Amino acid sequence: MADYLQRTDRPAMSEWIEQMAAHFEATEGMPLIAGRILAFLLICDPPERTAAELSLALNASSGSVSTNVRLLRRLGVISKTTRQGKEAALYRVEEDRWPELVRHRMRRVTELEELTEQGLRMFSGQGERARRLRTVHEFYKWLSGEMPELWRRWEREGARNLRF
Repeated sequence: MADYLQRTDRPAMSEWIEQMAAHFEATEGMPLIAGRILAFLLICDPPERTAAELSLALNASSGSVSTNVRLLRRLGVISKTTRQGKEAALYRVEEDRWPELVRHRMRRVTELEELTEQGLRMFSGQGERARRLRTVHEFYKWLSGEMPELWRRWEREGARNLRF
């Protein structure tokens, strides 16, 4: 790991990890340390790290790393492997899982469109209340309509663009 840190602009890398962690906190509700772990695992070389290595690299307590590694595993964005003869488990990011996470998020958008539609039926003809709900509903209806084509486009073009 020392060689990796020597080959990397450490202050810039730390700042990037913090920016990613803040993004995951704001958009996903992740604790900052979970975002740091995820960001670090996206860029570390080699791509697998033990909990102790994560703790050292991110200056985080072993308990915090353990708790947040479990969270990230439940989300499916990191995996855990063990090797015969080695006590410590290794964690790595599952970058191929990102599309499935986004697909899950897309389903939540569709669910919100359905909920706002139910609300519109309930508050139909109730002036300002219905107007506010209709504004939100129309946005989610539009977004839900756009997502299937966006997803088809990813399936057509995405994998081809990932070949290095």
